[in-house]
Formats: sequence, structure tokens, C-alpha cells
Amino acid sequence: MADLIIPRQILDDIITHAKELTPYECCGLLAGTNGVVSHLYRTKNIVAMEGAQNLSSFDSAKAAHLERLSSAERAEIAFVMDMQDFSSAKKDMRNNGLDLQVVYHSHPHDPARPSVTDIKIATDYEEIWPKINLPIPAYLLVSLMNSEPEVKTYWIKSGSVTPADVLIR
Repeated sequence: MADLIIPRQILDDIITHAKELTPYECCGLLAGTNGVVSHLYRTKNIVAMEGAQNLSSFDSAKAAHLERLSSAERAEIAFVMDMQDFSSAKKDMRNNGLDLQVVYHSHPHDPARPSVTDIKIATDYEEIWPKINLPIPAYLLVSLMNSEPEVKTYWIKSGSVTPADVLIR
């Protein structure tokens, strides 16, 4: 049996999201029950937003650093999920009896595999997920580097990456 089942429509929506945000990375969450994804939550990538340094989740050093970067350089920083979007998604999941299944993001110019930064962040988050009452998710990446978008999903545990078995229907 597949680790995850993702409806074709949700996958198409993720690819659309990725294309809309290029050259920035898009990000979001997928939720459902028993490995079957039923809900997509787009979350703002605050790195991609003009004025990102004004958002409260940045400390002043990070804000000052972001301020000095051009939009092209900001596009290289990967993504930082907007915490308000994340919190509303988490609340909606709880209200609908859903579990977090997947964290997704795009790689506009790179392959659909976790970067060193992606692996570090996922590893750091391993101990955070249980503290906020969420299961450790799989990580779905969309690459737009070729004319045909490529989508791959992985489990990242203790710094090691293994492909997830995903059925698209």
C-alpha cells in the first residue's frame, strides 16, 4: 500500500501555485486522514513578499538581512511559512478531524529533491511537530526547472531522506 494518496486535482493545484510564485518558492500544507490527502492549504512564503522584513516572525537581524537583499536574492532563500496562515490551517485541520500529511514547496530552478537547507529544517522540525500536536509530515517538492514540472515526495527523518511511496488518483 502507498504511504500517501494524493488526488490529481490537489497535485495540479500545487503545480499551479508553484508556477504563480516563480521565481520564488511556494509553500503549503496537505492534510487528510489515514494517508489520504483531502485538503490543500496554501501558505504565504513571507520571503517572497515585499516588506517581508516588517513581519513579526523575523527578529531584527534577519529583518535587516532581508532588507538588504534584492528580490532575486530573496528568491534564493527558500521559504518561510507565514505563521498566521500556518495557524489557521492547523485550526481548520483540528476542526475537521484531519491530520497534517505533507509539507510542500517548490524549487523553481532546482531538482525535486530536498536541498541541504530543506533537510536541516525538516530535521530541526522533527522535535517541534509533536510539541504542536502534529504528526511528522512527508515533504513534497515541485521542480519547475524543466518544461514539464516534476513532483517527488520524501520522508526526512534524523537527517536522512527516503522517497515516499505516493499514489496519485
